[in-house]
Amino acid sequence: MFAFSRFLLYFTEVARQGSFRKASETLHVAASSIDRQILRVEEELEMPLFERHPAGLRLTAAGELLLNAANNWKKDFSRVRDQLDDLRGLRRGHVRIATIDAINRGFFSSMLKKIHLEYPNVSFTLTTMNNIDIQQALISGDVDFGIMLNPQSSKALQVQSFAEINLGIVVPQGHPLAGRDRIRFNQCLDYPFIIPSAPLMLAEPVQALLNINGGSVNEVGISNNIHMIRSLIKEQIGIGILCWLDIMDEVQRGELIFIPLSDPQLKPFTLSLCVAPARQLSIAASMMLKRLEMLFSQLQTESR
Repeated sequence: MFAFSRFLLYFTEVARQGSFRKASETLHVAASSIDRQILRVEEELEMPLFERHPAGLRLTAAGELLLNAANNWKKDFSRVRDQLDDLRGLRRGHVRIATIDAINRGFFSSMLKKIHLEYPNVSFTLTTMNNIDIQQALISGDVDFGIMLNPQSSKALQVQSFAEINLGIVVPQGHPLAGRDRIRFNQCLDYPFIIPSAPLMLAEPVQALLNINGGSVNEVGISNNIHMIRSLIKEQIGIGILCWLDIMDEVQRGELIFIPLSDPQLKPFTLSLCVAPARQLSIAASMMLKRLEMLFSQLQTESR
């Protein structure tokens, strides 16, 4: 046991087994080492802890007192460890998270599952909001931290971590463009397109690409819903432009293919993990925040 002295470990096991040999087998320590530890303490106490008999060892009155104290100490220490865990937020606590819809995918659920398995008594509230509402919730203290896309600069917000998320062309398996590592928008104009519309944040950069290329695109459909765009691409109705967050689960399952766009005018989206610097996070929230920072590093690598 952590911080449990070698002597007490040996002593309690010998008392339980009634034999140096059996204690040695259980502890995987030489019987002579166990005997020396106990003899040393008996000399310091100036009284025996065991009566040595041919049939085995029996506790003396002093040994009984020491065993009782050792057992009580172990129980007390276990309670102290529980309290220390609580103090660190490792056993219980509640964390309030606000996220944009794009983050609520399988990879994020997997991360929350890992945290739950490690800290089963740390619960959380996960609320999906738009950027403006997330910022207000952070400032008001309604949430502990928020995950935002392209947040506006504000003194009331502090970006704890961020990842640049590429935009790309999304095509179904077997599509003629599927083998490319990167692509320019004007190389896709011959194919039917599912165009994102407002209020999706994708609508603005896609419109900019259309303007640069004279507005000529084989438009087969328009949607303001990411889930619908994904479904239409899967059904091979057209190809689309999405960010890596929108499509990473489907790419990892081999359902769709993501080809990063290399147009120099196109800027990546910035996914930001934000807190309100004026507020002190709970220990449980701080712990989860560190796990999320690791997730952002992973996203930064995978989206490239």
